[in-house]
Amino acid sequence: MAAKNINQEQFYELLKENQPVLVDYWAPWCGYCQRIHSAYDKVAEQYAEDLIVVKIDIDEEPDLSEAQQIEIIPTLVLYQEGQAVDSITAPGSKAAIDAFIQNNLEKLEEENEKEKRVYDMIVIGGGPGGYTAALYAARSGFDAVLLEKLSAGGQMALTNQIDNYPGFEDGIDGISLAEKMKQGAERFGAQTEIAEVLSVQLNENPKVVKTSEGTFYGKTVVFSTGASPRELGIAMERELVGRGINYCASCDGMFYKDKTVVVVGGGNTAAADAMLLSRVAKKVILVHRRDTLRATKIYHEPLMKADNIEFCWNCVVTELLYDDKITGVKLKNVKTGEEQKIECDGVFISVGRKPATELVQGQLEMDKAGYVVADESTCTNIPGVYAVGDVRKKDLRQVVTAVSDGAVAVHHAEEYLAETIV
Repeated sequence: MAAKNINQEQFYELLKENQPVLVDYWAPWCGYCQRIHSAYDKVAEQYAEDLIVVKIDIDEEPDLSEAQQIEIIPTLVLYQEGQAVDSITAPGSKAAIDAFIQNNLEKLEEENEKEKRVYDMIVIGGGPGGYTAALYAARSGFDAVLLEKLSAGGQMALTNQIDNYPGFEDGIDGISLAEKMKQGAERFGAQTEIAEVLSVQLNENPKVVKTSEGTFYGKTVVFSTGASPRELGIAMERELVGRGINYCASCDGMFYKDKTVVVVGGGNTAAADAMLLSRVAKKVILVHRRDTLRATKIYHEPLMKADNIEFCWNCVVTELLYDDKITGVKLKNVKTGEEQKIECDGVFISVGRKPATELVQGQLEMDKAGYVVADESTCTNIPGVYAVGDVRKKDLRQVVTAVSDGAVAVHHAEEYLAETIV
């Protein structure tokens, strides 16, 4: 059965069909197009039950080929539900066309299976809060899936040594702890999908989560995307993380016992970090671009009274000084332009954090800083949606508090599912 040539009107009608549509964009003057016609006709016959197989002459339909961005012929494009799924240009054999079709049919079948499945809980983000939610959900008998775009752990995985998480008397590195959390959740049946979440529809029933690996549906959603430290944006900042550049005083402060550290910032986080470090380090130098702290007044007096805290007012860090690790910083006075170098063993950048909440803009309520508004219950303004870990508004952002959030979220999700027909 030969593949039929169609026009633009027929093309758009075919895209409305439930079946996938395979289109060969070709032209009579194209020798290679002529060479694959026989193989393409066999494909039309072979996959008649699975595909609608047609051809479009680009000379007859130039506007359509331009709209579909066809630049090389022959190009075979597979469409599903009106959208181009994949394409192959100038296939070298029928076997290449077969492999192209088989691969995409398998993907479409997997996608259809996902669309039929409604999970009890979808967890977005594989940090400590997310994997704790997945663990508690699985142990409660939930059909739970966790979506993570890269690997387990989130910001925790970037920490070389964690000494303040209970149960590890010698401490543990962030990657190892993350993997243990992942294995613990999967032991009880929680499923992990390595997929980047592209959009969410949290007011739907069931809730819809579109990802790079397909669409997932859930009766409840735990939002656990975390927050990342704001960077200064100067040269070598990222490269020196773990070699003197730090973003968490409570995590890494003990590595600087009896040493000199610089804290950059003037808000509550910087003030709290400076106070904590003053109890560990020999000297703390607080660098702030203004002539007074933005931190609340409660911090001012203790900071001024501390014997080992010095202030560099109206200054910004313009350069990091280093060999194998940080040896100092270069500062510039924003009023006078005067520059100076300060020797130190470590730098704590405390200029705030940026919550990863772009996905839920306009859906979940947020505070001025962009954190999801959810109290200790982790419940958000949308029933069945919970915010856990660093992404939610809270007083303390630590691994242990994220873990607590994950357990609490599942408790409230159980109540929600028991009371709601989803």
